[in-house]
Order: sequence, then C-alpha cells, then structure tokens
Amino acid sequence: MRISKFFPLIIIAVLLLQPVSGHPAFAIQQQPAPQEKDNPSAFTDRVAAQLLDQVREGLQSRISKKTLGAFDLSRMSGGPAFKNQITALLNQYESVRIHFNLIETSTTGAEATALVDVEMEGNLPGDVSAPIHKHAQLRFVAQSGAKGWKFIDVQPRSFFS
Repeated sequence: MRISKFFPLIIIAVLLLQPVSGHPAFAIQQQPAPQEKDNPSAFTDRVAAQLLDQVREGLQSRISKKTLGAFDLSRMSGGPAFKNQITALLNQYESVRIHFNLIETSTTGAEATALVDVEMEGNLPGDVSAPIHKHAQLRFVAQSGAKGWKFIDVQPRSFFS
C-alpha cells in the first residue's frame, strides 16, 4: 500500500509542526481577534452608531417608542418634556428623513459624548412644497446602565422642535 510508504514522513512532519511544550520560541503566537480587544462596556463609535441608528429608524418610521428607546428618560433632565417634544415632532410631519454623521466620541468618567452632524428633512401633511430642512451639530451624552448605553441628554434640543 502506498500510504504506508509515506506514513513515517507524515508522522515526522506532524511532530515537527507541533510547538515544543514549555519553550516559547516554538509556540505559535496568535493575535487576539479584534472583538476580544474591545471592552464590551466601553462607549465606542460602534455603540454610538447603533444608538443613532435607533433614533434615525424611529424618526423615519414615525415610531416615537423606537426613537425614545435610545434614551434613558428617567436619567434625562426634562425627560418627560423631551418625550412630548419627539411625539409633537412626529405628529407635525407626514414624513421625516434624517442623516447622522458621527464626528467623534469621547468618554470622561461615567459619561460619554457623541458629537454628531445632523441633517433632517420633514414634509408637512398635504404640503407639496419643498420639505423643511434643518442642519445642526448635536451633542449626545450617554451613560451605561442596566440595559447598556443610553443617551441621557442631547443639545440643542430645539433641533427637534
């Protein structure tokens, strides 16, 4: 049989390729996967983008519960007023299109900040004229809680009026 002829060579090759126990020069070094480097409790660009996507999807689908789900209204100064503001905004426009451009994120202590360039267009019900256009730079403040990171403030709030 031909396999038996190569069998000793295969065994030697396997033994040579295995790391020598206790000798670091022969050990295979593995780089940690990128997700292992990330601290799951850290406020990253990805976390900020996920929260902003939730706000965008909620506003564009005109579902205030989805929009407000990105916020911790209980920790937000004036949370009930902000909830009413978002509800009024969605009632005011027949359709909303919004685009977030995340400029930077930073963390200081227990709070994190996302600086975001925002453009929004809204069509009034029955209005065939050009949509109302708004553009501003917003500062979202986030804190980590039992349900992960949530926004606890956004300035200027007048953007959502």
